[in-house]
Amino acid sequence: MNIAAIIFDIGNVLVRFDWQLAEERFRSRIRNETQEARERFIGLKSRLELGAISQETFLQMAIRILDFRGGTDEFAAIWNGIFWSNEEMEDFVVRLKDSLPLYLLSNTSELHLNYLKEHFDIFRHFVDGVYSFRAKCAKPDPKIFEIAAKQFGITPARTIFIDDLAPNVESAAACGIHSIQYDWRRHSEFQKELESLKKWNGKNELRK
Repeated sequence: MNIAAIIFDIGNVLVRFDWQLAEERFRSRIRNETQEARERFIGLKSRLELGAISQETFLQMAIRILDFRGGTDEFAAIWNGIFWSNEEMEDFVVRLKDSLPLYLLSNTSELHLNYLKEHFDIFRHFVDGVYSFRAKCAKPDPKIFEIAAKQFGITPARTIFIDDLAPNVESAAACGIHSIQYDWRRHSEFQKELESLKKWNGKNELRK
């Protein structure tokens, strides 16, 4: 396969994350733990990631819904404190960055994106990104892959998309993009699969 570009998801691909880290810290700081509050909060999160509300509105409304005993800065710190490095993928991206253009495609919010770019060096290796909060749609909606193809100027048949969730991988494949489902616990298998697909020559030779 003659690869011209690679598109990466963010969460549990480029960086690891676990929502339970936030839930555990919130548990001692909120007064409203009802099912209704949880459902309202989940809906609020979805609106944030689709760009329907600003991060400021999200923080203010979340504090009210959950009756959080603290300010917006503390809430944001807990909300963002769910990520940590995926060192194997970081090393691999460093090897790829001079061989092919690398792009981002993620269901995320401005709040998380700003934090990630500030705290994780891996993101400086990417040319561009499409994010749900800006695109106003989210994976696995095929529309977001169409937006990405147009924005990045890529040919789907010569592009690889990497994501940890099967529905997203399946949707990208239906759009003509060669897709790989990633599992951080089997990184070596992923790396072998990707390297078996590419034809590296000239400047596309993978750096050792």
